[in-house]
Amino acid sequence: MSLKDLTVISPGTRKLLAITLSVALAAVIFAFFHYRQVNRSEDPRVAEARFLMAEYDRLSGGTDSYSLFHLLDSADRIYRSVPGYGSSYERGVIYNNRGSSFLVNALYDSTLTESGKIAFLELSVTYADSAITVYRNWLDEWEVLSEEEIAGRLMSEMSEADPAFTGLNFNSIFRKRVRDVMLARVETPRRLSVSYTNKGTAYRNMMMPDSALAYYERALSTWKHNRTAESNLSVLLGGEPVKPGIIESLFPPDRKKK
Repeated sequence: MSLKDLTVISPGTRKLLAITLSVALAAVIFAFFHYRQVNRSEDPRVAEARFLMAEYDRLSGGTDSYSLFHLLDSADRIYRSVPGYGSSYERGVIYNNRGSSFLVNALYDSTLTESGKIAFLELSVTYADSAITVYRNWLDEWEVLSEEEIAGRLMSEMSEADPAFTGLNFNSIFRKRVRDVMLARVETPRRLSVSYTNKGTAYRNMMMPDSALAYYERALSTWKHNRTAESNLSVLLGGEPVKPGIIESLFPPDRKKK
């Protein structure tokens, strides 16, 4: 067989390549317009705050995450300045991120002295408490409302006459905020459970097992699929870490289920 024979593409292969390229191109075009529409539907008053929080998520994770707190500080200032966001769940996320950072430092930074570790654990508890307060207050206010009631409440916080919406599709932005709040009613109990878990872990490492036990149990009563809390509770009680089963690994719990 000659080299020329090896490089010849059959009609069937050409057809398959054309179909594959067409599907790929269609996917790229769909993604472009979809995400452009999503971005245009974001509330422009807090768009920068969302960007700053996304940057923090992208860059954080190590024992020096506290060096990125200026991103969270800037995002928090924006949320506090915009009507309707000052007591919203977004600020709970900021507090929880700070607390998680101090917890990671306390557990994994080998350069910390014992007193430094305790100080970081105490800071993680302080920020977990702040996150818990925000989440619980927000849920008390929004969790029981219907979609129509949520839209009615948001109308008092978002006005089409606001110069921030000039030249933008206000209805699209407003509907997106309603959807965000609807989703947050499901997600915030999970976030609350994570804050309880972090607090329990801090207490466990501060040699306060009774307090750790109480918060792990509270985490699981808030969200029964919190495997981190379940695993930590098992270890606290002298058992083995809990690993998800094969079925759960393949088909994790629906995030819309508590």
